[in-house]
Amino acid sequence: MLQPEAIVWDLDGTLIDSAPDLATALNAVLDLRGFAGHSLAAVRTMIGHGVPRLVENGFNAIGVRLDAAQLAELVALFVQEYLACATDRTRPYPLVVEVLEQIRGMNIPMGVCTNKPAAISRQILADLGLSGFFSSVVGGDTTRARKPDPLPLLTCLQELAAPPQASLMIGDSAADVQAARAAGVTVGVVPWGYIATPVEDLGADFILRNLAILPELIREVGGTSRPTAH
Repeated sequence: MLQPEAIVWDLDGTLIDSAPDLATALNAVLDLRGFAGHSLAAVRTMIGHGVPRLVENGFNAIGVRLDAAQLAELVALFVQEYLACATDRTRPYPLVVEVLEQIRGMNIPMGVCTNKPAAISRQILADLGLSGFFSSVVGGDTTRARKPDPLPLLTCLQELAAPPQASLMIGDSAADVQAARAAGVTVGVVPWGYIATPVEDLGADFILRNLAILPELIREVGGTSRPTAH
């Protein structure tokens, strides 16, 4: 039985479905440069590695390769567009608020570790009424590295005053699993995220198919090798 001393969540594709607004911002940038936009389904596959990678992926998909200066300019433009629409259609996934409330009631500190810029992440959490659940928000620009590097996760845990070996991360991608593994943190994944890879192939300690059981499951993590939560 394990009682985590802290739980760190990924944001996009784990706590919130932000793809519609990310697609709006990306397609606005493409339109400003005279290109057609992408479908929501296509943009979903581009999310997860931070804004620069999202912008780069969006342009690569139409055959445009960006140099460093062009990418920096377009990232700045994307951020401007995204700030204007960041919570127009973004919503927490079902049961997220209820589960966060239960975990808070268990006195387990929680943080967010995302590759999205920290300021935008905090704005979204505030606009969606989720800020009060988290004592730490580490974004893709908080440290010198992004997930899958373990530094952002370790930084988040340091702010939560929790040791990695007694903590839990919940994410939706290989980057989350790799960061947790490198940090020595138990990791679970949800199957509703933005990756094309089968969730079973991510190598997490468990798959959280039903978020509602997390308050019970977190007491059992570590006792069984790669269980699947149904």
